[in-house]
Amino acid sequence: MKRFLLLTFVFGSLSLVAQTKELVLNFHHMMDGQSVTDSLVGTNNLGNQFKFNRLQYYVDDIEIIYDQGDTFSYPEVLLINALEEELTSVDLGSLTFDSITAVRFAVGVGPDVNNLDPSTYPAAHPLAPKSPSMHWGWAAGYRFVCAEGVGSSAFNQTFELHGLGNANYAMQTIATSGTAVGSDTLKIDIEADYAELVRDIEVAQGTISHGETGDAYQSLKNLNNKVFKSAEGNVALVQKELAFEDLSVFPNPSSGRFIVTGIEGATIEVFNALGSKMYSQRATASTRIILPDAGIYLMVVSNNRSTTTKKLIVR
Repeated sequence: MKRFLLLTFVFGSLSLVAQTKELVLNFHHMMDGQSVTDSLVGTNNLGNQFKFNRLQYYVDDIEIIYDQGDTFSYPEVLLINALEEELTSVDLGSLTFDSITAVRFAVGVGPDVNNLDPSTYPAAHPLAPKSPSMHWGWAAGYRFVCAEGVGSSAFNQTFELHGLGNANYAMQTIATSGTAVGSDTLKIDIEADYAELVRDIEVAQGTISHGETGDAYQSLKNLNNKVFKSAEGNVALVQKELAFEDLSVFPNPSSGRFIVTGIEGATIEVFNALGSKMYSQRATASTRIILPDAGIYLMVVSNNRSTTTKKLIVR
């Protein structure tokens, strides 16, 4: 996962039309063709009427794909409150390019920071403690989405959808060429239709779902597959983060000594309950990890664009 601005300039191969422009990413907050508000009535695919009174989510690992597949990465996480503004606009920075082909991002907080301590951030930072809270707890991390409101024709059924979990973190790619604004800016417009956030969820009956499964999971799945499209009408293509199916950790729990196999070449990082990094190494065919103190640790395994996490328990 990225936490630095990565700009790739191949000076020898730039054509004469390559220009440096500011990149501006816009999220338009809509529902059924109108700007979403707490008074706007929506209808999902099940015919359920509903209104939102809270609609917040994180966006992380923003990337712009340009020229021959090069990647420009924006290093910050966004906390979007769709009911507070019609448009969320983000200045991504400047880039020299011929053309862009897509924007990529994930809904949620990347596994590299999801399980760190929120109190370490300045108050204005998106990952600092919020009210109402966007943080579930150290083991589970942040709430990726908080969608709350009332459903049914009488609007007397309360629903709450709080989706979270590293296992539900996924990248989506949306094809777009952007729109030039003058000679020095390219804007990338992404339209969100939040009626799709509650697709296949019985909000008219009221549902309280907090966690990694059930309707909370469905809301995240919808955000990754149904909600966003480009101004050109291109829908999201989802690339689910790979789960490293051959990953094995044994014994677990242990007295502090673990053997990790099946991920040769990947990067292993282990964090303690306070979010401090205890271990970092490139994995071999059989990697030994020694943790001296009892407790629960988070192991983050990453390889290029794929990331997974696993708890390590020391008794």
